[in-house]
Amino acid sequence: MAETSRDELLANYSPAVRALAEEACDLIRSLMPADAPEKVHPGWKNIIFGHGMVLAVGPLKDRINIMLAGAGLPDPSGLMEGSGKAGRHIKIRSSEALRNPALADLLRAAVADSAVPAPQRAATRAGEPVSGHRAYASKTVNAPVDRLFAAWTDDGERAGWAGDHPITIRGTTPGKSLRARWEAMPLDVRFEAKGEAKSAVTIDHREIGTAEEAARIKGLWKEALDRLKASLEG
Repeated sequence: MAETSRDELLANYSPAVRALAEEACDLIRSLMPADAPEKVHPGWKNIIFGHGMVLAVGPLKDRINIMLAGAGLPDPSGLMEGSGKAGRHIKIRSSEALRNPALADLLRAAVADSAVPAPQRAATRAGEPVSGHRAYASKTVNAPVDRLFAAWTDDGERAGWAGDHPITIRGTTPGKSLRARWEAMPLDVRFEAKGEAKSAVTIDHREIGTAEEAARIKGLWKEALDRLKASLEG
């Protein structure tokens, strides 16, 4: 059976989405090694670049997504969304977004990261391997993303729902992400708008000593996010 071509996949979308997808593919191709394969996955409706999947372009009704295999890549501009352990995505709605230098830097980092042997990736990113266990938690709330973000960054409001473990904010990208610490453990927190009055928060709590402690902390986060949801929707 013949493989689906890029043109055949994109023929199912509007001219605007087709043009945006072609521009994104050209950008990715310019950053990938010359011999990197490109293949259409018709089931996923993605155009995949690299061995396995380093980067991919996914056309949608009114935009495209660019998928990256490196979920842990540095993202100071907060472009990546989603909570996948293996990869995340970037929503692209315009040519201007594709020309953002921060996007090119992130895609270039994903390509470089894919060339590093897996056991060395953590050391390449952070200077030493990430140790310990992790706890993930997420919650969708009926509140705008800016309101959700403020509930985290306002010290008084945060104290009302976070419980007995004070969270220290270390850095923020407004409305997108923040870095924090819970006691001695680092947190990566991401925010995603789901509409004008709906948003989601995702937590990656790292460097936990044991699997049992990670499970306990995940339960504490579930309770804390339930309190946060009640506070914002009450």
